[in-house]
Amino acid sequence: MLAAGCGSRRQEPYLTYFSPEHALTLRYPSSWKAEQAQQDGVWYRYFLAPPAGTERKPAVSVTLIAGPLGASLDQYAQTYLAGNVVQSSRDETRPGARGKFYLFASPDGKMRQSLLLLEESAAARVGLPPTPPPRPTPIPTPAAPSSAPGAWVYGLYAQGEATAFESQLPMVEEMARSLALERPALYPEERNQALAFSLRVPPSWRSTRTFSGGGTFVKQYTSPAFGAEKQQTVHASLTLTVEPAPGDGGAEAYQKATMDKLGEAFVVLTHAPWRDGYVDVLHSETPVAVSRSRRYYRTAAGRGYSLALEARDDIYPRVWHWCDMIAATLEVGPEVSGP
Repeated sequence: MLAAGCGSRRQEPYLTYFSPEHALTLRYPSSWKAEQAQQDGVWYRYFLAPPAGTERKPAVSVTLIAGPLGASLDQYAQTYLAGNVVQSSRDETRPGARGKFYLFASPDGKMRQSLLLLEESAAARVGLPPTPPPRPTPIPTPAAPSSAPGAWVYGLYAQGEATAFESQLPMVEEMARSLALERPALYPEERNQALAFSLRVPPSWRSTRTFSGGGTFVKQYTSPAFGAEKQQTVHASLTLTVEPAPGDGGAEAYQKATMDKLGEAFVVLTHAPWRDGYVDVLHSETPVAVSRSRRYYRTAAGRGYSLALEARDDIYPRVWHWCDMIAATLEVGPEVSGP
């Protein structure tokens, strides 16, 4: 069910944060704290390095930027850069987005900062969850004029006292490099014409097991790390199963047969319609772990297709929205055509 991998003994493990509002991921050091705060009724996300110095304040804070872009990217950047000394800049690209990364300092050199900004067109956001209110940033940013194109800006703003910032700069750089726009249409496609299914899975989810035999096909993926304990990383798993559909071949019979096989150890917390099938949330408990799973069911042409997310109970809230996005790409039966 759960996969735990050893973190490097020479370097602390990095964890993954997924933003369900904007379909973004980034990696951050496991010793850092991921926090959220409210400003003017809007929530925003930031990350804090371990305390440093005599005052024991976080050495560096990194704030996630996401919202409509109401000006050019260069103009947007000036709301952070103005009055500071830019030390370096470089172009940045991601699938479907491009932008810049800046390192800069206050005029007296006491504070150092970095800024990553990526611009994405509104068209690239088609199919994502409904747009939430824009997240605030530590300093005012341009308001979108009514005639502005529907571009969006994403990024990371980091700041800290110069000495502390320098010590954390490799981590800040790694966080910036890891920021990814999770767009299912751009994910690699797993397509199987013989079994009539296709699924798009993020590259960060590793394929760890494949089985085929007796009319059943199983493929398992392991998520990036979402937790860590004693230098071991904690992951979720996602399992695709294709098998003969029981009973009348419908999704209801398939869901019931699956639950019968799972047994009483799995308790259904919710059962709801999903596309032309169902999605269940399940709870299970053993002497060593409490787990939660999310199962998606579809059927077509005599076959049952299921996706099963399994995660430790504390990891599940961090990952299930992402799995909903992945599950939405599952096509079965007559939906699968072409080479």
